Amino acid sequence: MSVYSQLRDLQKEERKIALKKKRLEKKAARDEGLKQKVDAFASENGFRNGKALTKQLADIYGVSGGDGGRRKRTKITGELRDAIKSEVGGGASKNSVSKNRGISYIVVDKITKGGYDHL
Repeated sequence: MSVYSQLRDLQKEERKIALKKKRLEKKAARDEGLKQKVDAFASENGFRNGKALTKQLADIYGVSGGDGGRRKRTKITGELRDAIKSEVGGGASKNSVSKNRGISYIVVDKITKGGYDHL
């Protein structure tokens, strides 16, 4: 690749970056305006700030952002392995088994393929 073609590529990248920066700045300004509106609405209605209002709304509507921690690892035992194999063998989908048991789809798939047969 010649020096000139590399320079042209750099100019293209700079234009892309400039466009992306412009879009992000526009979005940030819009978000800031919305934040100010929510804070003003919250203050008018007896809340400390918008965050307190959204927390109250989340409690009312049962919306949760999660506990912020990692999910517990599931200890795969022989009993669990056999139960999962029998559920999938009985016609249940791997996806439904993973959701019902709180185990990732990948682990259920690995179990059905014999990945934990040594237990």
